[in-house]
Amino acid sequence: MAKPVVKKEYTLGERIYLWEILKGLRLTWRHFVFNVRASFRPGPHTIPTCWQYPEDRTREISPVFRGEHMLQRDDKGREKCIACGMCAKICPAKCITIKKGKREEGEEDKYAAKTYPASFEVDLLRCIFCGFCQEVCPKQAIVLGQNFELARYTREECILDKRRLLANYRKAKEEGRLRPPRKPVPVVPAPPKPEKDKKAGGAEAKKGKAAVAGKAKKKPIAKKKAAEKPEGAEKAE
Repeated sequence: MAKPVVKKEYTLGERIYLWEILKGLRLTWRHFVFNVRASFRPGPHTIPTCWQYPEDRTREISPVFRGEHMLQRDDKGREKCIACGMCAKICPAKCITIKKGKREEGEEDKYAAKTYPASFEVDLLRCIFCGFCQEVCPKQAIVLGQNFELARYTREECILDKRRLLANYRKAKEEGRLRPPRKPVPVVPAPPKPEKDKKAGGAEAKKGKAAVAGKAKKKPIAKKKAAEKPEGAEKAE
């Protein structure tokens, strides 16, 4: 059965939609007055919501902002990455590709570990900038920097290779925009088990081993009985 449609009669104010327009303009005027009042305050960056970008690039960015990736070096200028593959494993977007290489003699001044990434690629078209890679890295080698200008002209430019990742680190170091080192996560040791639980666990383990040994002994006996049984008896049955 069709549902009857009741036609609503609108008032004059609802038909001209004037009150709804005024309600929307109220929010616009409130922000406008707030910005005008803030522009007369002394000090830099007095306008809180307006930033003259790209002419003005002096605005501070949070040190924990997750922008373009970089591969860091240690104090001796060696590559920190050990090519363990943990970042590629945990990445939900599967945008990291690593090929491992082994350090040869005479390359101790280039690589900090015995293994290093022969190739390291990050696909920005797939990356969701979650930061899992930098959180799981044991050497704090891969970091998401403060560069947020990620527009490119071609898809090939959106794939960061090892050379560009190291160049991002060098640029961030020159500009003084390196991410502060991450504090190690405190490891809380598990509380020791009481002696009663240890004894009970040991007794249960012994019982389990004894039961398994008993079953293993019974099986050969059953097989022997089946082998000793004559063929005629089987036919008679």
